[in-house]
Order: sequence, then structure tokens, then C-alpha cells
Amino acid sequence: MKKQNNRGFTLIELLMVIAIIGLLAGILIPTVGTVRENATIAAGKSQLSQYVNAILQFKNEYGYFPLSKGTNDYVINLSDEQTSLKFIETMSGRDAETGASKGVEGNRRRIVFHDFSESEFFVGDNDLPEFNQLADRFNNIGIMIMIDGNGDGFIAPEPTLSYPSKPEQKIRSNITAWVESESLDMFPAYSLWEE
Repeated sequence: MKKQNNRGFTLIELLMVIAIIGLLAGILIPTVGTVRENATIAAGKSQLSQYVNAILQFKNEYGYFPLSKGTNDYVINLSDEQTSLKFIETMSGRDAETGASKGVEGNRRRIVFHDFSESEFFVGDNDLPEFNQLADRFNNIGIMIMIDGNGDGFIAPEPTLSYPSKPEQKIRSNITAWVESESLDMFPAYSLWEE
């Protein structure tokens, strides 16, 4: 009768396999995090583009930009709660609390230029959205929109916080938007004028 030889993996072979798996995980996990962050930034830029389009539709409908401040270029600072509330109600044609139709800031026909989704609102400490404060996909409220109020076809955005950096020259546009951040470790910063 022949003796059966059951040979298994040695301890060294098992340790080598575990080390290789650990090395691959160490390479892949940061890459997946970077891909996820880039995808979220792309979603944030899409959100900014939707705001820009809604403002342009408002201008086409009424002949002037919403929340205008005279004849100079101006910034709509959505990190300010009152300004954010006015923007939400003006662009949606609805009361932010009740959802009832409401004419605000020149939207007298109560037209829905943008229908805000729950993912566009700031999420507070209680994990509930605050329907009077907009935020980007990272829950950063530092959203800024610059509008060409003097009608010369150029704007010169100047972010007040460290990031993003301002463009090297004026932008040929009627409107642009960006999300500011004091620290990139805390929130990513991005803008529509970036390539």
C-alpha cells in the first residue's frame, strides 16, 4: 500500500501571501480614496454649473440677474445663511420651510429655475439637512457665485479664503462659481474656471 502525501502551505508561504495582499491593499486604498474625492468634486462642479444655468435662465426670463447689487460685479455669498435662503427661494419659486409657492427677489412669476435636492443642503450635527443653507457634496457651505453686474462681459473672481487660487486674468464670462476652503485637509476647494 502506498503512503498518501498531503502537503500543505508552509508558514513562510502563508506569511508571504499575507504580505503581498497587505502591500496591494496599501497601494489600492489611497487610490480608491482619491478617485472617490475626484468624483465628489466633479459632482460639486456639476452642482455649481446647475446654479449658473438657473441664474442665466432667470436673466433670460426677467432681463436682470437675481440678487443684484447695483451696476458693479458682485458675489452671491451662499455661506451667509440669509443670502443662501434668498437664493433657494428665488431660484425655486418656493418658500424654503413650507414648500409653498412664493415670489421672492424678483421672481414674481414664481418660476422654478432650479429644484434643489436634499443632497444640496447643509447637514447639521443632528444628521438632518437644513433647508435654508446650501452646501456642496463635502458639506462645505463656502459656495460663491460671481456675476457680471456691469455688463462688460468680464469678471475677476477673488476668493477670500486660501483656496482656490484666483485666476491669472479676468474671465470672459457673465457668471462663474467656486467653493472656498481655508484648508484643503478640511475641505477640497474647486472652481468652474479651473481646467
